[in-house]
Amino acid sequence: MSVSKRALLTAGVCLAVGLSTVAMAQTKKSTEATTMGEGEAIMLHPKGTVHKSNVKVSAAQHEAAMKKGARELKAGSVIYRQGGKTYLMEDSANEKASSHFQSNFDVDY
Repeated sequence: MSVSKRALLTAGVCLAVGLSTVAMAQTKKSTEATTMGEGEAIMLHPKGTVHKSNVKVSAAQHEAAMKKGARELKAGSVIYRQGGKTYLMEDSANEKASSHFQSNFDVDY
C-alpha cells in the first residue's frame, strides 16, 4: 500500500473515531459533577451555583451542625432547581426519589 493511501486510510479512521466520540458525548444525559469525600462540604448558593470547600469539616463543626438540625441525606436523593427555587427529593418508604428523575441521568440507583 502506498504512503498516500495509508495516510488517507489513517485520516479516515481518525475521523470516524472522532465523529463517533462526538455522537456518544451528545447522547449523554448526565455527567459526574463532583465527588464528596469524608469531611468535604458542598454549598448550594441561592443563585444556583455549587461550591465545594477546600477545607475539611471538623468534628466540632459537624457536632454543632447536628445540634442545629443537620441530618443525614438518603442515598439517591435528588436536588434540583425549578422556578428560581432549589428542591430536595428523598427516598420514601415506598419508592426511590431517583426513580422520578431516572430519565434525566445515565446512571442507575
